[in-house]
Amino acid sequence: MENIKEKIEDKIIDLIALGAPGRLVAFKPEKFFVDLVVEKKGDYKKMPIFLNVYSKEQDFEAEVKQAKNINPAENFYVVFADFDFIKQNIGDNIFVVPSVSVSELSGKADFSKFSMNKKEFVSFLIDSLNKK
Repeated sequence: MENIKEKIEDKIIDLIALGAPGRLVAFKPEKFFVDLVVEKKGDYKKMPIFLNVYSKEQDFEAEVKQAKNINPAENFYVVFADFDFIKQNIGDNIFVVPSVSVSELSGKADFSKFSMNKKEFVSFLIDSLNKK
């Protein structure tokens, strides 16, 4: 399971690098409570976006339950994505849930309001960082 999560994290970093070249920086922090940090390039004094990444693959209900243990914050999001082993890429749709809304979720919840495609995800990150 950890291997899937790591692959998803790597693909999200690639997606951000390709979707917003030179505009955003995404990385895995060494000592932090989150999986990924996204910042506006050259604007490191502002508050970054923090992402915790989960797989929609195997036991989605367990993943949602685990995500509920995080401490909510305005700039903190929980990302659920599929990983296609054949294509070695994440699925086209990603669920991006504000951490303040995670407690309302269940494994069988309707996630459609949190669904976005890969291009929308990068635009969402850019827009969110521009507002801060």
